Amino acid sequence: MNLLHGHSAAPAGGAVDAGPYPDDAQVAGGPAAGPDDPDGPAEASEEHAWDSRRDLYRHTPGILLGHSARLGGSLIGGDQHGVSGGHVTGDVILGGSKVEYHLGGDAEERSGEIPAAEVEALAVHFVYPAAPQDDAAGPDGPGDGAPGTGPVQGPAVDPGPGAWPPGSPFGVALAQLLEHRVAVISGPATTGRRSAAMMLLRAAGSTSYRALDPALTPGRLAGELREGCGHLLADFATGPERPLREHHLRGLSEKLRALDGHLVIVVGPHPVLHGGIGHVPWQPPEPAELLRGHLRGRDLAGHGVEELLDLPAVRSVLGHRRPVAELASFADRIAEYARGHLSLQGLAGFGHYAAEQQVREWFDSAEQSLHDKAFLIALAAFDEAPYPLTAELSDVLYGLLQRIEDPAEPARIPVFGTSSAQRVERAHADRYEEAEETEWGPVLQTKIQFRDRLTALTLLREVWIGHPSARPALVAWLRRLAVDPRPLVRTRAASTAAVLARTDLPSAMALLVRPWAADRRFRARLAAANALTLAHHLDTPHVPRILREWCTSDDHRLRWTAVRTYALVGDSFPGEAVTALVAAVRALEKRGKPAPGWPQELDELADSAASLLLAAGQGAPGRADGGSDGVRTARAGTGGSEPGADRSGAAPNAATDPVDGLWPTLLPLPPRGLHRDFVLRTVVYACGPTDGERGTGRPLLLDHFGRAERAPGTPGALLRQSVAGLLRAVLNDPTCSPSGLVALRRWVTAADTDPDAEQALADLLPMLAASVEDTRRLAYLLENLRGGPSDPVPSVAVRLRATLPGGAPVGAESAPRPSPVPSPRS
Repeated sequence: MNLLHGHSAAPAGGAVDAGPYPDDAQVAGGPAAGPDDPDGPAEASEEHAWDSRRDLYRHTPGILLGHSARLGGSLIGGDQHGVSGGHVTGDVILGGSKVEYHLGGDAEERSGEIPAAEVEALAVHFVYPAAPQDDAAGPDGPGDGAPGTGPVQGPAVDPGPGAWPPGSPFGVALAQLLEHRVAVISGPATTGRRSAAMMLLRAAGSTSYRALDPALTPGRLAGELREGCGHLLADFATGPERPLREHHLRGLSEKLRALDGHLVIVVGPHPVLHGGIGHVPWQPPEPAELLRGHLRGRDLAGHGVEELLDLPAVRSVLGHRRPVAELASFADRIAEYARGHLSLQGLAGFGHYAAEQQVREWFDSAEQSLHDKAFLIALAAFDEAPYPLTAELSDVLYGLLQRIEDPAEPARIPVFGTSSAQRVERAHADRYEEAEETEWGPVLQTKIQFRDRLTALTLLREVWIGHPSARPALVAWLRRLAVDPRPLVRTRAASTAAVLARTDLPSAMALLVRPWAADRRFRARLAAANALTLAHHLDTPHVPRILREWCTSDDHRLRWTAVRTYALVGDSFPGEAVTALVAAVRALEKRGKPAPGWPQELDELADSAASLLLAAGQGAPGRADGGSDGVRTARAGTGGSEPGADRSGAAPNAATDPVDGLWPTLLPLPPRGLHRDFVLRTVVYACGPTDGERGTGRPLLLDHFGRAERAPGTPGALLRQSVAGLLRAVLNDPTCSPSGLVALRRWVTAADTDPDAEQALADLLPMLAASVEDTRRLAYLLENLRGGPSDPVPSVAVRLRATLPGGAPVGAESAPRPSPVPSPRS
């Protein structure tokens, strides 16, 4: 019996009834799982607890494992933001022809005055953006050699100390405005493009200003121009059916010259312009520069601007580009804090507040279609995931939402609708190239993530709490994702359920986690274990209590889920986890005579115990990473990429819960019984995982042994003695001995190029040779460690043979020690 590779299927059974919430087959029309479903229990035979742990931490978004996941704020109170509709008059375009109806005069006023004082107040805090690195305005704007790439100024305006640098978007747009009297700037609505347009008009010499109606067609703009005015046409929508053509811009330029006026047209990031002067992509200044500009000249009660910008609460907000309006509002809060009118906690809560406001605006807006909102929800679940996968699964969610909104109308998904660039921009997200880990190795993918790291969690909370009518669709969607063949998809279903559990534990448990845990399919039960693990990382209450109850439940599927969850998150509370697993073994003994499934259940308990013991050892002092395979340990401040980050949510107490004290608790071993079998199988399972990809690198248990303190009487010395004693018991047990010897062979092979592993083995092997029989067994293993019948014994085996009682065998040649090489984990 090979315990390292032996898992058995759990008994088949039916899925738990979810009540009024239909399952994925009912809602999406998919086939129900049958007795021979390949996604059923049989798939459990291939994945061990350490593999599940590796996949979970590999595919979970980083926001769920750090302090930023500690959600704040309330999604219940606060203002609601909506978008009202408008009245459109003008040209009617049918096909390629234009039919104009002029039924009487249009008496409606299509422009309004912008007070000059408002423009001057805006100029006080306006910050000019820096020039691009390549000194080009953008792909569609003037580039090298374009007129006005330097700090051009109007005839009567002094730009002052905050002048625009040469080649900046402001300088290029102003040159265009001075030359043609009309300029077009493009960009997202969050970049402060309207304020930039006002400053362009001011820099061009305008002293009076008027705002034009963006509903006007391009052909009717010239009729609304006034003499001697600077005109602003903000939020002007262009598209294939309503482009800005060359004759429109040339006609406007001609009319403005005659009137001695100027016009700035503000369009979206992807305008449709046919010929003419082109457009200038607008780029806002860096967030820190924007804050400096908005704090300039304010009463800060003696505090310096740089001192305030260096506050941790401020630096966290400046970690990425935010909407300019948000930064202006944040500057007001910083000033209030400086004057003592706002606490530091209130200042630090701005990120949560801004995320809540943005999410509410999306869901309250009539401009966001149901298809757009489905994409936002999918992006919240798949933040930092490949864009094509997010878009694919958002369409699945859209179909489920459409069935709730209009059951009689089938979902019509636009195959070639909104471009990916526009979808990403509307979501305030960024696309980037990054390698995605797969079972075959890293693969370069185009990924997408929200610019604000708090948006994903806030959006999921808002959908679950603020829009409960969407719950049936969201539940059915997540149930489908939980059994998807792709590990990334299954993990994101679990991470989404974890966020929902943190928000509303009773509903999430009843609708998602418990049905998954009681499902006959391995993937569904693993989704439940992953969800509980990540929920614990989010500080969801009562997770340990749920695990304790399920671990001794009469339902074997609930027991399996709890046991696997301990493997994933037990290193956050290792002492309690080991105690719970031992209690599960005792409960197994109390059930009476052995049942057919006992060996498999005992294997699962041992596999999980080994995983949590190894994970706890990875987080022990002296370990600087979570393994070279990218597995991020869930211990405090010792693994992962965030310095000092507590990924577990609770740091171990060295005095009451020392990591080195876990292995000694497995001793002494009883002479027989399930408890003895459980401990020996745990040791065998612990021998397998390494700090490399699937069997490569240094064995984790050997590494833990080698790093432990050697001084007598210390916890480290007790750990070393305990590990050696347990391994001796494995090698002397008739059932486990073959697996133990196989593990030792792998350890010796791994030490051939790893001096640290070799040193650990040199310390361990003499401790295993407690009797003559032990020595003979180990000597035989080392003397016959050959790749083939004619291959020589590896030099590392010869050197390790010399550490056993009796030294090297007669006639063995002295093998030189190889030069040290970098450790696989370095």
